[in-house]
Amino acid sequence: MKPKFNLLATFLLFASFIANAVNIDAVKEYHESWPANSVQTMQIINKYGEVRVENNGGSEVTVDVIVTVEASSESRANKMLQFIDIDFSKSGNKIKAETSIDNDFKSRKNFTIDYIVNIPTDKNLIIENKFGNVVVNELNARGDFIVKYGLFSAYKLNGVNPEDINITLEYGKATIETISSAIISVKYSKIFLGKANSLELTSKYSVLNIEELNSITLDSRYDTFNFEKAGSVEGSTKYSNLKIDELKKAIKIENGYGSIKVGEVAPGFELISINNSYGGITLGLGSQASYDVDVNCEYCNISYDVARFSGNKKSENHTKSIKGGIGSGEPSGKVVINSRYGGVKLYD
Repeated sequence: MKPKFNLLATFLLFASFIANAVNIDAVKEYHESWPANSVQTMQIINKYGEVRVENNGGSEVTVDVIVTVEASSESRANKMLQFIDIDFSKSGNKIKAETSIDNDFKSRKNFTIDYIVNIPTDKNLIIENKFGNVVVNELNARGDFIVKYGLFSAYKLNGVNPEDINITLEYGKATIETISSAIISVKYSKIFLGKANSLELTSKYSVLNIEELNSITLDSRYDTFNFEKAGSVEGSTKYSNLKIDELKKAIKIENGYGSIKVGEVAPGFELISINNSYGGITLGLGSQASYDVDVNCEYCNISYDVARFSGNKKSENHTKSIKGGIGSGEPSGKVVINSRYGGVKLYD
């Protein structure tokens, strides 16, 4: 039986090689250009390919599109190409390029529709891409990005106004080196940010990692947040876990069914205000910090430095509370926590 098995394996390998060998790639290319001083906004709507935005200089805004279709024969490939087109239009100072795929296009082979845009950094971008990546070098203007089932990558995004940068990411991944103020909506995705100024985030079932952050407003469900350095964090979280290595100024959070952990709170912090249920809270406030404290816990415990505390404390029925101050110096900030079914730990 062994020789028969080897013969069958050899035949299948040969058949696979023959099948792959007859695949033909057909390519259709587009090129459009406009004087840079006549363009203020570029809009791209694409799917099944990459949109790459470059800033290579020159006096023109250019768009190059490469459509590649794989088929079993050259005639079949060329026929498939006829079902794909790129529609270019210009209205005032706005350019629009949109991928059009005819309903008769049916292919089980590979095909891609890739854009390369060369445009100055001070021009507005509106990019929507599905089943493909978006890569942006640098932007110093308005940017609206919608990426679904793909990667969004950017080196530097700087809007002039807080609402200038808008990002929607679904079932994808984003990597951004530097971003100014932005409004971000994310679902079922992962985001990695280097440095961010001010963010407004709505998220579900996602992971957000930030190295350095000035401020963020959260509306979160079922997420994981990892911030190395954060100035201010506020918003609402449910079924989410928030971890901050270093907090500089403030937290103001409505939290449920998730944990909040801060490794180190700066001695000069301003406010920590948390309403919490069914989630643990751990705050590293430091042995040198002096602050006012007002903590109430129902069906949970409060851990703190008893030796450094002065004020009132109560424990009755299922409720524990402390109100006063921790530390001997002038209070720099205030900690206000109301928690149900979630322990509170204030540690040095």
